[in-house]
Amino acid sequence: MTNASRFSPDTRWGLFPAAALAVKMIENNKDYFNNVKLRLGWGVTGQQDIGSPYVYQPIYQQSLFNAAYQFGNSFINTYRPNGYDYNIKWEETTTYNLGLDYSIMKDKLSGTLDVYQRNTKDLLNYIPVPAGTNLTNFINTNIGNMVNKGVELGLNFAAIKNSTASWDISFNAAYNTNEVTKLTATDDPNYDGVPTGNIAGGVGSTIQRHRVGFAPASFFVFEQLYDENGKVLEGQFKDRNGDGTVDDLDKYLFKKPAADVILGLTSNFKYRNLDFSFAGRANLGNYVYNNVATDMGYIQRLYHPTNYLQNIHTSGLDNNFLQQRNLTFSDYFVTEASFFRMDHITLGYSFDKLIGNYLRIYTTVQNPFVITKYKGLDPELGNGIDNNVYPRTRTFLFGLSVDF
Repeated sequence: MTNASRFSPDTRWGLFPAAALAVKMIENNKDYFNNVKLRLGWGVTGQQDIGSPYVYQPIYQQSLFNAAYQFGNSFINTYRPNGYDYNIKWEETTTYNLGLDYSIMKDKLSGTLDVYQRNTKDLLNYIPVPAGTNLTNFINTNIGNMVNKGVELGLNFAAIKNSTASWDISFNAAYNTNEVTKLTATDDPNYDGVPTGNIAGGVGSTIQRHRVGFAPASFFVFEQLYDENGKVLEGQFKDRNGDGTVDDLDKYLFKKPAADVILGLTSNFKYRNLDFSFAGRANLGNYVYNNVATDMGYIQRLYHPTNYLQNIHTSGLDNNFLQQRNLTFSDYFVTEASFFRMDHITLGYSFDKLIGNYLRIYTTVQNPFVITKYKGLDPELGNGIDNNVYPRTRTFLFGLSVDF
């Protein structure tokens, strides 16, 4: 059992059992299948990351802008009660896993195959609540359920292995789907979901939504219209519900930030005293909302009303976008951001008995390159929103290690 003081005494204890079973089906030293092992697993994990440790307690907060009430010649700061959920509890994820470990060709090729499903209930989130039901418009609480399904494959290949050279290659691939299955205490097919994904471009604007039947944090946007040449018709969006007016009821859920497929590749090569290695990975099917372009990519921004020039994003000139309000919620700016990133490349050389028992010199380049069609700063964003992102550095390292 696990205890978390972020929850009330009635809900802070969590029980998270697990069980696993493995059966070796083949174990020999023949030319083909050498080892085959079947695995079954089940387990429950808990999540308690809700930030503040006071979300279950009735507390007061000083009013904004030092609001005060006058008593004679004195001014007393006012306080307001915060909303809270005394019954907030652990988020729980139950995982079912079926796995296979194998090696063939006298262990020259080995790998794993896993199929899994994760059912998450009592999702923790900071969500809006209807007016009058609490002391605030937002509250931390348990809001619903989600299902995560996937397949993972891992391969390890000993391509070369002798007294003078060795070369090992590892590859992994994962396919995953996520779907929100519940967001309310009772089933409500008309519930619009939970807004999320704060963006620049209007007070309190959000670009994503959690909604039942869709992936978490799917982008919630208007469908952009184009002319016969494929050029954006600025400020013109599709009337999806056919009521003759384009408004928030015409927004739709379009794509998601999470990748459909995640790939990884590593290689380690050694010939006598020379060694060379690299590691890279790829995301396929992930989408990014370019908030830099929507916030800065319009021509009216170029000349500030107080008579100075500002920087603007190149998309404002490329497409002659005039006003920010015509850009913010267009699906035009939700773009595919699949990528391949090389994490590092390392080259080294070892000297035997030159200094001490062992001396190695090496050079490493971290983040040497990224291959992607995404035009923003970085296609690899956890929340799928490109805004105010600090660029990943490219680092060159030179090292020397000595073993005495």
